[in-house]
Parts: sequence; structure tokens; C-alpha cells
Amino acid sequence: MTSRRFYFNRGMLRQNLRQHSWIAVVYLLGLLFALPLQMFLGGNGNPDSPPQKVKDLFYISGSLTMLFTLSLPVAAGLLLFRYLQHKGAADMAHSLPLRRKHLLTVQLLSGFILLLVPVWITALTAGVVQGWDGNMFLYSGADVWSWGAIVSLLSLFLFTLTAFAGICLGITVLQGIVVYILLILPAVLSQMALFHLSMYLYGFPYNNLRGIDYWSPLLHMININAVPYSWGELGIYAALIVLFVLLSYVLYRKRQVETAGQAIAFTYFNPLFKGGVMLCAMLISGTYFAQMRPGGIGWAVAGFAIGAVIGYAGAEMVIRKSWQILNRKLPLRFAGYVVVLGLLLYLPVSPLTGFETRLPAADKVAGVFAGSLYQAYTDSQSVHAIPADYNTIGSPYKGVDPFSSDPAYITSVRKLHEALIQVRPGEGEDRYKVYTGRRLFGYTLVYELKDGHKVARQYNIPLAGFEPELRAVMESPSFKRTEYLLPLLDKKAASIQVSSGVKYVNITDAADIAAFKELLKKEILNMSFEDQTDDAVSLANIRIATEESINHPYSGYMFGGYNWKPSFHELGAWLEQKGYAEKVRIKPEDLVSVEVAKQSGEDVLSKGMDYDPWAHLRAAREAGRSVIVKDKARIDEILKIQRLYSAEKGSYLVLLKFRNGNSNISRLKASDLTPELKALLP
Repeated sequence: MTSRRFYFNRGMLRQNLRQHSWIAVVYLLGLLFALPLQMFLGGNGNPDSPPQKVKDLFYISGSLTMLFTLSLPVAAGLLLFRYLQHKGAADMAHSLPLRRKHLLTVQLLSGFILLLVPVWITALTAGVVQGWDGNMFLYSGADVWSWGAIVSLLSLFLFTLTAFAGICLGITVLQGIVVYILLILPAVLSQMALFHLSMYLYGFPYNNLRGIDYWSPLLHMININAVPYSWGELGIYAALIVLFVLLSYVLYRKRQVETAGQAIAFTYFNPLFKGGVMLCAMLISGTYFAQMRPGGIGWAVAGFAIGAVIGYAGAEMVIRKSWQILNRKLPLRFAGYVVVLGLLLYLPVSPLTGFETRLPAADKVAGVFAGSLYQAYTDSQSVHAIPADYNTIGSPYKGVDPFSSDPAYITSVRKLHEALIQVRPGEGEDRYKVYTGRRLFGYTLVYELKDGHKVARQYNIPLAGFEPELRAVMESPSFKRTEYLLPLLDKKAASIQVSSGVKYVNITDAADIAAFKELLKKEILNMSFEDQTDDAVSLANIRIATEESINHPYSGYMFGGYNWKPSFHELGAWLEQKGYAEKVRIKPEDLVSVEVAKQSGEDVLSKGMDYDPWAHLRAAREAGRSVIVKDKARIDEILKIQRLYSAEKGSYLVLLKFRNGNSNISRLKASDLTPELKALLP
């Protein structure tokens, strides 16, 4: 009998619970193992250590919890709606004196009970053992409620998604495959689409679009330890649960019993299925061929064509459950899909969008950013950024506004952008080739408009030909503030480490720290365009430990620190005066050997080895173009004029071997050599 009050059949509910109760048992055991048991087995491995404070219960064993959450709710959906996929079971269920809405209600309610009861029991257990001896973690009751609510919500989301897929499909195996494809599809499809845009839109800021992986529910659940859910995301999941339930009621009423065993239960979903499979196959195949053969438009077109054929053929085989798909109408239908999807792929990258030539008007720009670190600033402000807690100090870029409202700087950035639009360096085939002998700057240009929107572009800007525009931008204090993270120098520092890679010194005196930071900031602000583009090897690396980082030594964000450049004369003189330079600077005595080899454009190297310094060194040795320098005076000269390595014809490769076992490869420019040094070299 159907309960008028609860709108379901109690007999069927009891039958479902008896038949599928093992799902709840396995889910409960898995969650108990993943959370309460780990509270006594986890921690730092020392049972005598004090309990560790956690930011949420997912820190204890979030990935293990999600392993069960990603599997058992989907299994419940597959089993409870399996009767729809078999004609005999479907005929029997729909011959009962029950309306379809009653059948669906009892199946959904059965799934809710099987999944929610284990979650709530586990949450209750976690709350009970909170103060027990041996529990290695400290957490609050709010943490328990939060854990229970999130796992309940995700369980219901996965179950309702599986149920909805079961109503739309007619094969259980296909239902399970489609569910997991849908869980990962948003991230994969977005990545492919963005890569497609970056391939054909000059200036598209592909590298600055982060957090796309977490558009996938599956990937986000796996990485829940690192990236907790926000309330907005949980609200989206709640809305999707309601949407899947409502759509399930609408479609279940229209589903024909005869569709059991067919791939897709509703024929009007066939075009959507074919188009979706074709689009994914075209993006994957097209981007793969384009990446393997950069700049070759023919290979890209061939990749899209192959993807279209494979996608359409695969979709037809799934729908018909047969490999015999050829008929008279197939070529015409295939051509129709190709035209529609071809336009869908072409229009976003066509000149019709105006993306490549769009330059915001100066009177509409509120602020501007130019440099190579925009990703670091945006990641630190992202909702997915790890907050400061017991094991992270957060990002040094956090809280720093990367935009400048200086009118002169805005004008300089717009002029650089305008020059890039007109010249379009590296466009076409050369865009994907290595710029032999050319210095490149991977800069992102971002405009913050007065209406709140942002316009971002990303370019590889060659030094040659853009010196005036780059000079105006790079010599601006606004550029140096963000490119060299000057706000970090305004924070109170506990110590400063100056390291040459072989030797280092720590500056801990408060007066010396203050003087050092002031001099470093002054040197950076005084750097000329030539100082910033010079490829001379830095004398040392500088790392500043702020006071806030002393008790939090682990950081989720890497910061490369500052460089002690040879052009920092005032800072160098101060370090010499204080005796720090003597403790850091590399001397000939720190080296075991110095080998110098002349690089020749006649070296015959295997493909892909043109820019391998070790390959050039081996070729030079075989040709007798290398020499071991033993004179300490000449070694000291080499240390002063060495530059960053590049495969430049006519220059000299230098192999430095240090007494601590390390080695380093650098380069000598022919014009920097002294007559005494030239006499020793090959």
C-alpha cells in the first residue's frame, strides 16, 4: 500500500533496505576506518606527543574518506535503478499498482537512507571520541558538523547524478561509465578548450587560468585536503541535487519501458550525445596533433578530422550497440555535425571576436599590471588558496594589490601592448619555435577597468625590437614593485640569508637587517633597463625570513628570493664593509676545476640536443676545443664575467666544479674576455 502521508510504498522500502543494506554496512565501515580509527592511528606516529590541532576533519584522512564517497553512492545508484535497464525487471516493477512517481520516490528515499545513516553514525562517533585518551587530533563540534554536512551533500550529489543518468540511459555499465566521465569532464573539457584558444588566439592568457582542475567534482574531492569546499560551492552542489531530482521525476514519467537495454532511453538525446562525443574527440585529437606539430595548420586540421570520424563512429556504435553503422544517410548526417561543430570551434578563435586587437581605452582603465608574476598574485587571492594555519604561512604575495593606477605607467603598458598588436612577434609558425639567440620575456598584461572587469593578455616579448617600449615599462617603480615583490621588504624580518650556492651567511643583527633591506630596495628601484636585462650571473641569492614565518616554517608557496646582482655596487660595498661578502663570495679556492670550451655552430648534435650544454661540451672535447684553466688570477676573472648559459655561437661554455661536489655551467661572452684570458682559451 502506498502511504498517503509519506508518498511512497513502505513494503518496497523495506525490500530495498533488506536487499541493499550491505551498501550501508560497507560505507559505514569504510568511513569509520577513514575517520575515527585514523584519529588514534594517525598523527605524527608518536603516541606520547600532544594532540594536533586540525583546521577540519578532512585533514585527518580526507583522501581515504573520498575514496569511499566516490564509490558507494554511485554503487547505490547503479543497483537501485538497475531494474530500469532490464526489460523483465522493468515490466514487473511498472506492472505494480503504483504510479511512477511513487516508484521513483521509494528508490530515491532508499538511497538517501542507505547513504546518510552511515555518514551520521560516523560523525556521531567522531564527536563521541573527541575527548578520549589516545585521540591524536584536536577539533571542535563545529568541525564534526561541517564534516558530516559536506560528506552527506557529496554523497547525495553522486547518488542523484547516478539516478538521473540511469533514467536517461538503458545499460547499467554505460550508466556507471557516463557518471564518472561527467565527474571529470568539466576539467578535461575546459583544459582542452583553453588550450585550443591559446593555440589560435594571439595573446590568450592560458597560463594564468588556474583552479580549472577543481571544476571537476572528482578531482576536487580527491584533493579536498589541500582545497576545502567553500560555502558557494556547497550551495551549487545542493542546487544540483534538487535539479537532478526534479529532472528525474519529469523524465521518469516519460520514459518508455521498452527502452530497457538500449544505450539512450530518449531519442532526442541522441544528437546531444553524438555532438558531445564528437566535440571531445575533436578537441583531444586536434590539440594533440597541433601540439606535436606546432604551427602546422594542416596537421591541426587532420587532427580535428580524425577526431570527428572517431567520435561520430564511436557514438553511433554505442547508440546502435553494433559496429555496423554504415547507411546512405550517414555521410550527410556526419557532414551536418562537422559543420556545426566546426563553426563552434572556429568562431571563438576567429577575427570576428576582436580578441587579438582589443586594447582598452586609457580613460576606462583604473589600474594595470605588467610582469611575469601575475599568477602568483592571483593564486594568493584565490578562494582555493591555502589559508595561514599551523603548517603554512601562506603566500608572500597575499594581500598585495598587483595593480598600479599611475597614469604614466598605464600609458607605457598600453604602448607596449599596442606595439605587440601591430608587430605580433612570433605569430604563426615561428611562434612555436625556439627563438635562437633571442631574449624573451614572458609577460602578462592585465587591465583593471573602471567597471570592475579585467582584460588579460600574455605574450612572449623578444628583447630585440621592443627596447623602447620595454624600457618605459621595466624602469617604472610600479613594475619593480610587483616584479620584485618590494612590499616584502617592508615587513619586519627576523633574519636574512645571503647564499652563493656554495657558501652562505645569515644576517641576524636588527640594525644590519634594517640597513640591508633599505639598500636592497634602493638598488632595485635604481636598476636600469640594462641592469634588468643583463644576463650576468648573480653573486648570490637573498632570502628574507619574516617574523611571521618563524613559527610556521612550511609554506605552500615558493618564493625565489632576490638576487645580489653585480650592478648593486652600494649594497656590495656595504656587504664588504660588514664582512659578509667575504663569507659568501665564491673564490678560486672553492673550485676543484674550471673547464672552458668554445661553442661552435658546426657542432653536429642529435635532434633536440642543440640547447644541451653537456652535448656541446662533449662535442668541444672531442674536437679539442676545451681547456682546463688552472691560473687562479684567470679563474677569478672568469668568476667576475660569467653569464647565464645559452647556446650562442662563438661564445665559451664554462664548467665549474666545486669542492662540495656541486657543478655549474655558465657562459663567457667573447667581448668580455681580457687579453690574458684569451691567450689561455682555445
